Parts: sequence; C-alpha cells; structure tokens
Amino acid sequence: APGTVLGKITTGGKYTGLAPTASNGSQNAAGILWGMADATDADAPGVVMLRGPAIANRHELGWPEGATEAQIATATAALAALGIILR
Repeated sequence: APGTVLGKITTGGKYTGLAPTASNGSQNAAGILWGMADATDADAPGVVMLRGPAIANRHELGWPEGATEAQIATATAALAALGIILR
C-alpha cells in the first residue's frame, strides 16, 4: 500500500516491506512506496521515494506490524540520511 516503508534486499537489490528483524538488507529502511503495487504473487513495478529532498507525513506511513519505537526511530534516521524527512 502507498506509504509502506521499504527495505532493500542486498542480494538482487529488490525492495520489500521493511523487516526490522531480518538480516538480508530489508532490515534497513531504504525508501517509501509512493503508489499502489501488489507484489503478493510476483514481483511488481512500483513508484518509490528513494531519496530527497523529500518530506513525508509520518502518521501516514505503513510500519511493519509489531515494530518497536526503537526500530521506527532507527528507520526514521535511515530515511533522513537519504534526505527523506518525516514530519
């Protein structure tokens, strides 16, 4: 869904939903899905915010279920390093 925070899988370079407990690269916030993309059954193209300067509403972002405040803070800092500021 639009607003989903994404991680980038190290092997292959594909984007997926942020997974803070993973160890394949998707644990690091790498962007935000901008438009709808249904990759349930197979890879799908999508529009992604990967760098800034950009501002996003943090209240409209999709975080992984069960993400802790510390994990969200880490992801927020990673997005800021890319120039994507959350308000």
